[in-house]
Amino acid sequence: MNKVKIFSTLFLALVVLISCNKEDDPASVPLRDFAEQYATDIAAIETYLKTHSMVVTTVDGLRDVSITKIPDGNPNNLVSIWDNTEYPLQSKIVKSDVRSSLSVTGELLDDTEYKLYYLNLATGAGTTATTTDSTYVSYRGWRLDNTEFDRNTTGLWFTNPALSSLESSAVSISGFRQSIAGMNAATAIINNPDGTFSFQDSGIIVAFIPSGLGYFATTRTNLPAYSPLVFTIRLHRVRERDHDRDGILSKYEDINNDGNLSNDDTDGDNTPNYIDFDDDNDRTRTSEEILDDNGNRFPFDLIPTCPGGTLKRHLDPNCN
Repeated sequence: MNKVKIFSTLFLALVVLISCNKEDDPASVPLRDFAEQYATDIAAIETYLKTHSMVVTTVDGLRDVSITKIPDGNPNNLVSIWDNTEYPLQSKIVKSDVRSSLSVTGELLDDTEYKLYYLNLATGAGTTATTTDSTYVSYRGWRLDNTEFDRNTTGLWFTNPALSSLESSAVSISGFRQSIAGMNAATAIINNPDGTFSFQDSGIIVAFIPSGLGYFATTRTNLPAYSPLVFTIRLHRVRERDHDRDGILSKYEDINNDGNLSNDDTDGDNTPNYIDFDDDNDRTRTSEEILDDNGNRFPFDLIPTCPGGTLKRHLDPNCN
């Protein structure tokens, strides 16, 4: 059976679903080149960082920031975000992780290298997130003219990739999830006397996202096409995923440890290991190959190597 065909068909349907919006008007928004648009976006973002100051504050009872434009002449000697030393500006280089399909041969839709600027407001002390974990976050998003376009104060689950139609609405933009990657979640959930709950020691960042990692040519409420984005993101919880439910967390299916789950395909069937229920194509499910003699699942580090080989036995078709 072509396992990837099911996933790929679903994925393409979800890409269409996620990319479409009732306010979109593709005929009036010509598609631009990703690299050319990035050059415009990064210049605008860096100008914003150099001409605006930031104060850490509280919005809706949650830690957030207030960002204002520095007046001409800077009469109050405000420090720009660019020069801030209390919350120093950091960055990382990433590429969009949006692909044409979930198969190994699924092409990246954009090969541009992007600089993601961010500020670390709180480190967090819980589980560290990856781009393929499910994450529970609250956030606030605005444009470079400081017009707010989105806000969630109670928390919302995001996941990636979507493997069912039920998950489709929970897939965030690439720049959002890549900003979250490396953040630490909260250490505890606090039940408040009024019946609500809050989180202890959540990781909090402010991320500055080029449009190619955002909505690009898509328009949304209060958000024109090709808009760079700014988000305050609070990471409350992380749920590590096992996408194919084979008993091995997806993060452990990155065999070559390059951070890309899409290019690890032990049996060469064009289905990445993290969505392949039989990683070595020996017709024995991976979930059955990682059990001990008593039927208990081995911890990943203790899964035995196939006798006479170098691979763990769920990756070697010579043993099962």
